[in-house]
Amino acid sequence: MISISTRESITAVLTNHQLDAELRALIGLRAWQLDVERERPLDDTIRFVIVQPGDKPEVINAVVGFPITYDQAEQPGFEWMEDHGAWFELAYVLTDDFGMIVFVADHPDTNSVLRFNCLMVADRQMPLENKTET
Repeated sequence: MISISTRESITAVLTNHQLDAELRALIGLRAWQLDVERERPLDDTIRFVIVQPGDKPEVINAVVGFPITYDQAEQPGFEWMEDHGAWFELAYVLTDDFGMIVFVADHPDTNSVLRFNCLMVADRQMPLENKTET
């Protein structure tokens, strides 16, 4: 679980070669697109959260600030979602001038309900490791 709320933390993520290159590119793109008010601290307008395989539901919910890891998760619901293959991108508009982008790994060890919900919105087939034989 990674929370990004400063320009310095964006730089740290973008230069962390242990993180997936596609994820770093997505974060760089969104930071470039959304960080338009340079005179304001970044955490006044946007926060980025990365949900990684193995992150516990209670930690995910605490970092996000509301429950997103179970069926019928509490609102606010996301405004839109993008399926980037290995990553899902969920955009939340929390106030008139503050938003949050949550990146969710499409990985078997990612919180199963959150991943399932992303897969359903993306209208993708469930991966073979989650299918039961008949």
